[in-house]
Amino acid sequence: MIRKTNPTLIKRIGTKIILSNYAFKGVHMDLAPVRGSRDFLVEEKLLRDWAMQKLKSVFERFGFNPIETPAIENWEVLSSKYAGGAEILKETYKLTDQGNRELGLRYDQTVPACRVLAANPRLAMPFKRYAIAPVWRDGPIKLGRYREFYQCDFDIFGVSSQSAEAEIVAILKAGFDALGIECKLKLNNRKVLDGLLESCGVSAEQATPIILSIDKLEKIGAKEVQKEMEEKGVSAASAKKVLELFDELDKLGNEKLVARLEKILKTGIGAEGLAELKQLITYVKLYGIADDFYEIKVSLARGLSYYSGTVLEGYVPGSIIKSSICGGGRYDDVVGKFSGKDRVPAIGAAFGFESICEILKDRIAKGEKFEGIRKTSVEVFVIPIKDQPFAFEVAQELRSQGVNVAIDLMGRAISKNLDYCSKQGIPFAAIIGDKEAKEKRINLRNLVSGVEKLVSVKDAAKAVNA
Repeated sequence: MIRKTNPTLIKRIGTKIILSNYAFKGVHMDLAPVRGSRDFLVEEKLLRDWAMQKLKSVFERFGFNPIETPAIENWEVLSSKYAGGAEILKETYKLTDQGNRELGLRYDQTVPACRVLAANPRLAMPFKRYAIAPVWRDGPIKLGRYREFYQCDFDIFGVSSQSAEAEIVAILKAGFDALGIECKLKLNNRKVLDGLLESCGVSAEQATPIILSIDKLEKIGAKEVQKEMEEKGVSAASAKKVLELFDELDKLGNEKLVARLEKILKTGIGAEGLAELKQLITYVKLYGIADDFYEIKVSLARGLSYYSGTVLEGYVPGSIIKSSICGGGRYDDVVGKFSGKDRVPAIGAAFGFESICEILKDRIAKGEKFEGIRKTSVEVFVIPIKDQPFAFEVAQELRSQGVNVAIDLMGRAISKNLDYCSKQGIPFAAIIGDKEAKEKRINLRNLVSGVEKLVSVKDAAKAVNA
């Protein structure tokens, strides 16, 4: 226990403080957040809230409802063979409670949602839900990728038709439009991928681990992917054939690519996936989404093992975020395997919320304006002159009319209060002295335009809400 700490003996070095006191000498305390997590001060938190509300509005416009699940899950749920797979378990935080139960922090919102569906079989279908909450992964850290981050997830359960996929695509388009971000989507189907691998001599047993290697194609390059494939038992000839085919197909436009796939995938799982992909494109057009919003990318796999059909990822060309900004796919097998019952069709995606916020911050820093993003939640700062009692009545009356109000509680001079308002980005100041109190009016100053007017409380509220 540290006792009798003398404030004058506290020294700050970067984000660390050194405490010297009667009990200990030179105690070091790191005040930075845990590596991979962050503090959000007012301005950034308001930006995040703005983005979150934009996405919530889009979800609800499409008929999705919110659910919430615990941050901690039973380890057997997170590590089950039909959950995220071995790759993601390497990054999962594993815990043991005082009852010696094995637990883990959720690494995504999808597995908990599937558990909920399996535990509540009487939920009416289709079940359309969204969740915006933190998840945790003990992985590499870079811009837009952290160890604690918010996942903005939405799913449709109970619909096997590609109309559900098309709605997912439409929501992604609407969400990015609402945020003012131009996203380009990549689409594929795992069955198409399986069919192409089969055509190159890759066995069904080898397909899943090979798909995980192909998913790294843009990150590590063809040479390293071929090396991984050979290490997983694929012959050098087959590995080379796979990479050459994918290189050829990924250079084709949507229409030419589909025509080429029709010649390669005539039967089996590949033909089934191609039919689904073509149906998805038909539905997407019904939503009025232009062809330039998406491209078919046959090398797109997505890293998680539970995807069973459509997969998708989005990118923002020219932004500071080079990795995907959204992603998802179909995972029809997960819910049923959790419950031990029938297959439950499921399709979902997630907005890369942290990456979105990094893009918005960068654009704001470069001078771009976004309507509705504020530096503070305070709309009016009330400045009483000499503790004028009427000022407190005014503050309460403005609050009752829906205005966000703060009042000077430190008895500072008008100039210091106005300086405080300027630094905080507060748009209005209400200066109230004896004259204003006598007339029951407010000296309302617009701190953006500099215009000052003597108005009633009601008119002040109107001016602020205008």
